Amino acid sequence: MTRRPYTSKIRVAAAQETRTAILDAALALFAERGYTRTSVAAVAERAGVAVNTVYTSVGGKPALVRALTECGAADMVVHEVLDEVSRLTDGREILRATARGTGEVTRRQATILAVLLDNRTSDPAVAEAAALAFRRYRDNLGRIADRLAELAVLRDDVDRTKAEQVLWFHFGTSAWTVVHELGWTWEEAATWLSTQATHALLHPDHP
Repeated sequence: MTRRPYTSKIRVAAAQETRTAILDAALALFAERGYTRTSVAAVAERAGVAVNTVYTSVGGKPALVRALTECGAADMVVHEVLDEVSRLTDGREILRATARGTGEVTRRQATILAVLLDNRTSDPAVAEAAALAFRRYRDNLGRIADRLAELAVLRDDVDRTKAEQVLWFHFGTSAWTVVHELGWTWEEAATWLSTQATHALLHPDHP
């Protein structure tokens, strides 16, 4: 009789808990000290695990920053917004949902975004992770541009490629950084950005 492979649920849960603790520690230290000044040993100490556990659970510093980036890109709000956009038929509502969603994700992922932006010129691993994060971000905005094009609500002088670029201009990391630095509330910023994007993207005759 062949014995079935068995994986303990408790062991899997413990491993996931350890991985989460390591990533939380790495994120906090990268934000406090910067990527280059943070050692794997410091991450291990902050997480309360052995140095070898960091390597076996996640990996070295490049793996840590990439894993943090992947977690940020997988934020559940991203999927919720894309699902909502796929069901909406009004261009203005789509842009309002985009503003709310990108603002919420930016707020929730503010720490890892700051780590990537502040450290991407100091180490190739961070530069690679930042490029991945922004590529994923733009890909998601591209899906919203696809939806607007599908609904035929874009201005005559705006094609799908231009729509993605305009969405990145209004809802990318730079836009949210600027409005936050100006002291606007997230709600004020979302309303203003969606209004500006509406003028830039949607056909004047859009009902």
